[in-house]
Amino acid sequence: MKERMKKHPLLTKVVIALLCGLTFYLLGFPCRIFLKISDTTEVRLVAALPMLFSMTFGLPGALGCAFANLFSDIQSGYSAAVFIPGFLIQIIYGYIPAKVWHYLRRNNINKFRLNRVHKVVEYLIISTADALLVAFLICLLLKCVGLPSNFILGENIFFNNLLAMIVMGIPYLSLSSVVFQYKYHRASPRNTILSFSLNEKFLLFILLLSILISICSGIAAYNVFHYRYNLSNLDLWNKVYYSVVITLNILIWGSLIHLRFIESTVIKPIEKMSEIAMIFSHDSTMEKKLEEISNKCEKYLKYTTEIGALSRSYVDMSRKIDDYLNHIMAMTAEKQKEHTALEIATAIQLAALPKPLHSKRFENYAMMDPALEVGGDFYDFFFIDEDHIALCIADVSGKGIPAALFMMVSKIILRHNLMNGYSPAEALVRTNQEICENNTVDMFVSILCGVLDLKTNVLTFCNAGHEKPALLKKGKEFYLAQIKSFFVVGGMPGIKYQNFELQMEPGDIMFTYTDGIPEAMNENNEEFGNDRMLAALNASKDKPLEQLCKDVREAVRTHAGKAPQFDDITMVAFRINEGT
Repeated sequence: MKERMKKHPLLTKVVIALLCGLTFYLLGFPCRIFLKISDTTEVRLVAALPMLFSMTFGLPGALGCAFANLFSDIQSGYSAAVFIPGFLIQIIYGYIPAKVWHYLRRNNINKFRLNRVHKVVEYLIISTADALLVAFLICLLLKCVGLPSNFILGENIFFNNLLAMIVMGIPYLSLSSVVFQYKYHRASPRNTILSFSLNEKFLLFILLLSILISICSGIAAYNVFHYRYNLSNLDLWNKVYYSVVITLNILIWGSLIHLRFIESTVIKPIEKMSEIAMIFSHDSTMEKKLEEISNKCEKYLKYTTEIGALSRSYVDMSRKIDDYLNHIMAMTAEKQKEHTALEIATAIQLAALPKPLHSKRFENYAMMDPALEVGGDFYDFFFIDEDHIALCIADVSGKGIPAALFMMVSKIILRHNLMNGYSPAEALVRTNQEICENNTVDMFVSILCGVLDLKTNVLTFCNAGHEKPALLKKGKEFYLAQIKSFFVVGGMPGIKYQNFELQMEPGDIMFTYTDGIPEAMNENNEEFGNDRMLAALNASKDKPLEQLCKDVREAVRTHAGKAPQFDDITMVAFRINEGT
């Protein structure tokens, strides 16, 4: 059947028109019977379908609804002077707004997605204009043929169509977006099913909640006006419509204004910042890349929030790189140019790594030794607030510049989620989802991240395919924590992670590392292994953390001898100080 319809596009359009018309008629029939308002109008929940079906199926969707309405008008006993113009009105108010919507979404692959405030506003404006148009045309038609027509009837028709387009239209577009993403995923398996941005989730939640509350207010208004006042059907439903419209407008427009502020000051800047690391993978000169970084950051430089601080640091970094680049441009040797580019990448990577945090309550130290000029390992530690500190270490698949670029993106996304107050497991779930959405290179990253409560010394952590940390309880020996390791980040969407808790005491040490330490090989192809690592740690357990890390690195170097280093080596040590 599908093959036949592909070969006969006209047949496909006819079938679509018939199905749309049948749906319109079947859903509208109960309204004509049970929700009659006057001789010429009723509560029409299907009033939104002509526009929505036109958005989805084009002209066949509008024609199907128009023919179904024509049949209903004939069945209701209207004369040709009514049902023929009514047929044309159905096509106009169904097809034209759909064409306007498609024109506004001409640059979007998914034309149903309501992931920005301006898209919702445009849909509301189109719906309002369309409802006004159909109310005017129907009242004009009724007046021309001598049927009752007045302002109250026009209001009733306008409100009915507007509310139908909002109450039915927004859920319809949301479901259509899901269906589109599912089909798009089947055509291109690299794409993620059901991808919803944080901004989109906020929008849909507020819109659907506003619709639900407005419907409840309409039900309450109907009960009040129906049982307490002696009103005609037309006046009664106008009162109900007023109640729903006022509630809906207050909720939706108030929320949209607030979300527009959040979108412009938080979400869009974060998206721009997350794009900066990708700039270095563009096929352009370094000068253009640095200029692009400055242009992206320029509008956020005056922000007093973390966004402003991050923008200024990027601009400062780009200026320093630019100065350095101007200095080395005098060198003409091609190999020297390539070597210099790698040095710049190394400087960028090192600049992205944090300096040790200073506090009387704890001691921390970290070091990274990439196998190539740049590596895929990274670590991060920062204060979430004055009582919580985040600790992270990760290892990206692969080496060199691709791994370093992937590392920068992963680090930015993970830090953003942790700073938003998510637990390590929740942060990893969101980070995995965001990376999978655009992971066209099939890279992944193992991550061990934790959040330490400095009031209680409780460490909450989660392991996404990373090496198990080495722990030291005061007065004892280092040992490997026997915790469950979950799937790596970026490997597969929809992965769930679980938190683990560890009560740390003053004097306790947590030592985290990448697989470059236990898997370091010597000339006889013998691995350094966990036993040698624990022995090196125990030999230096009473030393400052900086010396402890250096001793472990020296032990690895001694074991390797003249064998080349084939993997990045990274380690992070953290100790709760005595008296805290």
